[in-house]
Amino acid sequence: MKPAAVLGLALLIFIFAVSTGWRLLFHLGWLIVLVVLFSYLWTRFAFHGLRVLRETPQGRVQVGEALRERLGLRNQSVLPKLWLEVQDGGNLPGRSSGNVVSIGPSSDKRWRRKTICSQRGQYTLGPLTITSSDPFGLFTRSVEAGPRREFIVYPQVVPLTDFSLPAMELPGGNVAQRRSYNATPTVSTIREYVPGDSLSTVSWKATARNQKLMVKEFELDPVADVWIVLDLDHRLHTERAALDRELPADPERQYLNSTVEYAVATAASVASWMLEKDRSVGLIAWGQEKQIVPPDRGTRQLWKILELLAVVEPAHAPPLREVLLSYQSFFAGNHSLFIITPDTSGSWHPALDLTGGRTLPVTAMYIDALSFDNRMPRLLPQQDHRRARFYSYTLRNGDDLRDAFARGRTTGQARQMEIAR
Repeated sequence: MKPAAVLGLALLIFIFAVSTGWRLLFHLGWLIVLVVLFSYLWTRFAFHGLRVLRETPQGRVQVGEALRERLGLRNQSVLPKLWLEVQDGGNLPGRSSGNVVSIGPSSDKRWRRKTICSQRGQYTLGPLTITSSDPFGLFTRSVEAGPRREFIVYPQVVPLTDFSLPAMELPGGNVAQRRSYNATPTVSTIREYVPGDSLSTVSWKATARNQKLMVKEFELDPVADVWIVLDLDHRLHTERAALDRELPADPERQYLNSTVEYAVATAASVASWMLEKDRSVGLIAWGQEKQIVPPDRGTRQLWKILELLAVVEPAHAPPLREVLLSYQSFFAGNHSLFIITPDTSGSWHPALDLTGGRTLPVTAMYIDALSFDNRMPRLLPQQDHRRARFYSYTLRNGDDLRDAFARGRTTGQARQMEIAR
């Protein structure tokens, strides 16, 4: 609208100049036209020779940590860039609004940006939206530049100090060391290669030492796999504590005020602790869809689990009992379960009974939803909690995860007495 108004003013001046014959008005009218033309050409070529400098953030960022970036613009033109407003696209919460920079001919401008990641999830970074205007403010032009990339904020991992899970009791009460035809972390012996052996089992050090192909033989892993089961039934979770139950923000405990974040932080922390102890850990989380990470070891497994936990949300998921029954075949071997749930009723306990009369060793982390919002359903015990090899912890709003685990676990009978009180 501004250029049209200015050109309209120039037209009026020309009309007055023709009617009065005053030459000064002619010069003034042409000057205004030249200014408009100059401003248009200025914005037209404002981004000529402009390059975006952006260092892709390396590494992984968890909730509570800072995302550090280096951004910049390089002017390869002989014309200066007097006024550039730079807005970074994307949807990462807590981002600064932008920068206003000016760049001289054949030079560049760089700056740093720091964002505290306060919420887990998958976000986008970029592209940059660069806006320029002419010196008179008549024309404005914006362009998008730079890449758009996906970025994951992983959930917070709380370092635990002392924590253990009950292991599955094998027949006879002793570990039965048996040969396995599949590769396991436990190597039994090394023998000479025979036709039919997989090349993936070749021990190259032993081969070099003996000057002939040698392969490894494995034993069944005597340590129970750990399955972490995350209950995402939205009817039992609250994504935000009620106003009268909210706690002051704590940058070291970003999981406060939400049963969902408590559950996710617990799953991430237990997985990290168990993997550090060289246990094989898997994850089951049934939210909007069935999601599973098969048991495995190592740092790579931890990041697989954290990547899944970064995006899970409560949904119209089946009750925990149905989830456990659906995956019961996964627990047929030597397994131990760690269940994270707000369901304190115990209605899901029968799903722990396997065929052959075996009962899974289970540790449950109960999240007291009523401590977040007294409008949440009050779940009364429906089953006998006095089960053998059943242990539980309880988390309430404001609890520190380290303190909750340090208090020690409760046996099934003690839990039943606690609920009865």
